Amino acid sequence: MATLFQKLGYSYSDPHGDVTSLSDDTIQHLDSLPPIIDEWPTEDIATSNVGSYNQNQLETISTSIATSANAILNVASTIEICTNAGVSAVMANIANSANNLITTANNFKDHTDRVSGVTSYADYITEAGSAIASTKPFKDTIKGYSKLLMYVIYQTDGISNTSIMYGAQTSLFTGPEMNVYYTALSTYANIINSSISYTPNVTSNLTSTQANTIYAMIANTASLMDTRRTHDETFFTNMKTMVSDYQKTRQFSNMGESETNLVNNYTGSSKILTRINS
Repeated sequence: MATLFQKLGYSYSDPHGDVTSLSDDTIQHLDSLPPIIDEWPTEDIATSNVGSYNQNQLETISTSIATSANAILNVASTIEICTNAGVSAVMANIANSANNLITTANNFKDHTDRVSGVTSYADYITEAGSAIASTKPFKDTIKGYSKLLMYVIYQTDGISNTSIMYGAQTSLFTGPEMNVYYTALSTYANIINSSISYTPNVTSNLTSTQANTIYAMIANTASLMDTRRTHDETFFTNMKTMVSDYQKTRQFSNMGESETNLVNNYTGSSKILTRINS
C-alpha cells in the first residue's frame, strides 16, 4: 500500500543536511497525541479514492414523482371535453398543478442533494455562483453552524435532542410520505388515459371524485416537498443569523483588563456598559 508521504512526491537527496530530525521532545509530543486518522481514510487518500461517501436516498423517488407528474400533465393536456359536470375545471387545475409539481420535485431533489452532501458547497459555487450558494444549506455548512448552536442553545434553552443539527435537513426524513404519494401518483396518468375516448373529440368521462382525488394528491405532494425544503432553508438562514449575532455579543465576554478598560472608558456605548456592568 502506498503511504501518504510517498503520495506527496518528495524527492530531494538533502546534500547539505538541511533536513534535520525532530527533537526527542517534539517526537514525544507527537506520540502523545490521540490518533487523528484511521486506516480506511489513509488508504483512500493514498489511492486517490476519496469522494462518493454520501448518498441522497430521495433522489430516485423525487425523480420518479417528477416523471409521474409529467405523464399526468401530458395526458391531461390532451383532453378537450369532460362529460361529467365540474370536471373540466378540475382537469385544468390538474394540468397546472402537475406542471408545478415537476418543478417542485426537481427543486426538492436538488435541495436534498445539497443537505445530504451529494452536492458540495464547492460544487454548487461552480454551478450557481457564490452569491446563490451562500443562501443554500449544505451538509458541511449546516454542521459548522449547528455544532456551535447546540452548545449555546443547550445552555440557554436546555434543548437536548438533535433538532438543531437536523433542523435544516428535515427533507431527508420524508421518504415514507414520498413513497405513499408516488404510489398513488404513478397510477394517475393511466387512470386519466383510460377515461378518454377519441371520437369525435378527445373526451374524458373521469368522475368528479376521481378528478378531485388526483388534484388533491398532486397538491399534497407538492406541499410536502415545498414545506420541508423552505423550512430547511429558513432554519439554515436563522442559524447563520444567530451565529452572527452570537459572535457580536461574544466579543464582550471574558475581556481582559486592558480591553475592559477600553470598553468602559472609551469605546463602549451606554447600551453595552449597562449590560456588562449590571
